[in-house]
Amino acid sequence: MRLRPRARACVLCSIAALSGRLVAIPPAEAQQQPDYRRNTFGEIGIFDMPSAHMAPDGQLAFTVADLGTTQRYSLAFQALPWFEGSFRYSHVPYWLGAKTYYDRSFGMKIRLVQEDGSFPDVSLGIRNILGTGVYSEEYLVASKQIGSVDFTAGLGWGRLADNGTLPNPFGLIFPSFNTRPPARPTSHFSGIADFSQFFHGPKAGVFGGAIWQTPIDGLQLLAEYSSDEYKGESVTRHGIHVRTPVNVGLSYRPLDSLTLSGGWFYGTTYGFTVSLSGDPTTTAGSASRIGPPVPPPVVRDDTQQQQALKLMYDRNAYIAAERAGGPWVHVPTEAERTKLDLTQALLSESRGVRDIDIEGKTLVIDAYGQGSAQAQCARYAEVASAVGMRAISIAMTDLQNNDGLVTFCPVATRAKYAQSDAQSGSASDGAATNTTDQAALERTLRADFDKQKLSLAALSLGPSELWVYYENGHYRTEGEAAGRIVRLLMADAPPSVEIFHLIPTMNGLPMQEITIARSALERTTLAYGTASGLADAIALSAPPLDNPPLDRAAAGIYPYTYWSIDPKLTEQVFDPDRPIQFMVYAQGVAGVVLAPGLTIGTTLSANIWNDYLLTRPPGSSLPHVRTDLLQYIKKGSNGITDLEVVYQTRLARDVYAEAKAGYLEDMFMGAGGQVLWRPEDSRFAFGADIYKVWKRDFNRLFGAQSYNILTGHASIYYSSPWYGLNFNVHVGRYLAGDNGATFEMTRRFASGVEIGFFATFTNVPFSKFGEGSFDKGLIIHIPFEWGLPLYSQSSYDLRLSSLNRDGGQRLAGDDSLYEETRGTSYGEIEQHIDNLVEP
Repeated sequence: MRLRPRARACVLCSIAALSGRLVAIPPAEAQQQPDYRRNTFGEIGIFDMPSAHMAPDGQLAFTVADLGTTQRYSLAFQALPWFEGSFRYSHVPYWLGAKTYYDRSFGMKIRLVQEDGSFPDVSLGIRNILGTGVYSEEYLVASKQIGSVDFTAGLGWGRLADNGTLPNPFGLIFPSFNTRPPARPTSHFSGIADFSQFFHGPKAGVFGGAIWQTPIDGLQLLAEYSSDEYKGESVTRHGIHVRTPVNVGLSYRPLDSLTLSGGWFYGTTYGFTVSLSGDPTTTAGSASRIGPPVPPPVVRDDTQQQQALKLMYDRNAYIAAERAGGPWVHVPTEAERTKLDLTQALLSESRGVRDIDIEGKTLVIDAYGQGSAQAQCARYAEVASAVGMRAISIAMTDLQNNDGLVTFCPVATRAKYAQSDAQSGSASDGAATNTTDQAALERTLRADFDKQKLSLAALSLGPSELWVYYENGHYRTEGEAAGRIVRLLMADAPPSVEIFHLIPTMNGLPMQEITIARSALERTTLAYGTASGLADAIALSAPPLDNPPLDRAAAGIYPYTYWSIDPKLTEQVFDPDRPIQFMVYAQGVAGVVLAPGLTIGTTLSANIWNDYLLTRPPGSSLPHVRTDLLQYIKKGSNGITDLEVVYQTRLARDVYAEAKAGYLEDMFMGAGGQVLWRPEDSRFAFGADIYKVWKRDFNRLFGAQSYNILTGHASIYYSSPWYGLNFNVHVGRYLAGDNGATFEMTRRFASGVEIGFFATFTNVPFSKFGEGSFDKGLIIHIPFEWGLPLYSQSSYDLRLSSLNRDGGQRLAGDDSLYEETRGTSYGEIEQHIDNLVEP
């Protein structure tokens, strides 16, 4: 759905975002880190051998290594302080006699003991968890820094046991560990963890080495003893020949994020390694970005603050008096005042109420039934809202009735009541809120919003409160946008306004309500404090379903159109005949927004250049739902990416829904929808989607093939409190008709960088699935803002599978609501809550 399309990624921006942050981290934010280097496998190590050390937490590194006729490309991620994961793609010529062979493998290293004054780092690692077994190697290694020299020693299994120095210590305890099956580069079951190989074999090898930090900053001298004799590659005279197990060379780090190393390997071969690393735990501040400057804070004087607070308190007492039959004289605390006001109002005005209680953000009412339970509950909600109750929902029950029924209903915001008050001019001191004042304020704010690259959708001005509806299409985090808006309101809002309500919208739909007490914000600003010092002065809640100011403003906004044209770059990897293939194309996006949430949009693409091999057959026994990709590129290089009608809405305060129909993606057309429930104050979210789709013609125009399928999934999302880890599970039916589940685990940093992996298991047997056995791969999300000195919502997104197969494949964008609502979700705003005070 595209109301205001976020900036599209151009080719140059894509390259810059991926490399700029890795190569040139500003010194002020460069992470202070140990001078550990990466080996030819992309791990923290020496040359070919691993060490026990770990990179700084979160580090992302890309390594290219050339060793004679062998090349390795590695992506490594310090997923946790004690866990390193890596994916590598290697050109292994003359493996077991084959002239050309490309190998894919996943590796991991776990730190068992952390280095301190007495103990070394001790780690356990596997270089080939899922793969063909070409680099089937496991190791137990220890490393210790002594002065300027870092020493490493370890035991190796598999290829690292080629020198066969010691009997397998595990085999001395468990005889089955003395037998190790051979590598299986052509097996259909490659891609499955083979536990019969790990740490198995009759012998264990010994390896080690040392790294000396020379007096020259960044320059190291390296030497290692390798236990890998490259037996598989050396069966012909063209492979690596090992004359001596000793490797020596130099490593130099000209930048914190760049390491260059080279040396003489195995007495016969020159080799070099280039490694780029980035720290996703850091993000540049506003001062270092190109864009609108942050508005300065404006603080009212003491007299203005006191008058505003008195007006607000008098106003609440006035409403309570009007509704309850008499003013409240004593207000011990805010919580007591609210409950007393509400109790009196409900008991006096609303029949049937026996007692009330407040449990968190839920108002519990004991009442005897009077007709429709929902209507009765709604009447109570109106009273609660008018009195200023900050509850989100009402739970109404009759405790004297044994049926145990409970009726729930939401509490509407006071915005609509404040709007009617503003129009009628009723205020506790007799002062009227002039509609001319609101119009003048709107003109001022709209001009200031435009300067900040934000869009003001609507506002409502009350005697003591101001509601602002806006859309952020420029800043990556909602906290950044809200913080800038707060600064504008501090300068432009009348001094009498004490409470700010900020409501970010998406496609014309309210997504979140951020309530801020102005006086508390001013005190924190003067003290250079953070949002944590504001405590309850900042509140996040789901916005109401009824938003009269936004509804009135919509008449002057819709319909409107949008469009953009951008160059794009896509890649196809891991084809055995050409491992890396590229396509450069032009992409045009256009559409018309008919009403809030209702859009007709299309994306067109035209090939500029590609080097795809278009002759390889799918080679799948399943319906070709993804392996026909090259057919779509060959016959539909110029075509329609999507053309669809989309309607988005909210079914409840925290329940979102979407329905769409048309050409949904490159390969499928049809209709369906999704629903997402994001419970407030919860780390969980729940979703479901269902679509009836037909396979599109290869030319990507208006035709369809005969293949059709009903596909859908139920999803659970969990954002854990541990290291920013996220866990998602999707269960249902896939495009090829197979049934199963997809498991995803990612780690998301405050910078927005997110790295993880996924695996899908269905009822398709591994043998029928084909090479790879099951669908699996990496999830990479890199915001351009992390790598460029710009404000941007664009990002580089990659879902990298080792193979393009048909099993376990989902419709593109089938659960897009989760990501679309993520930026304005409670957890995401709370994570960046300090931006409200210091954007």
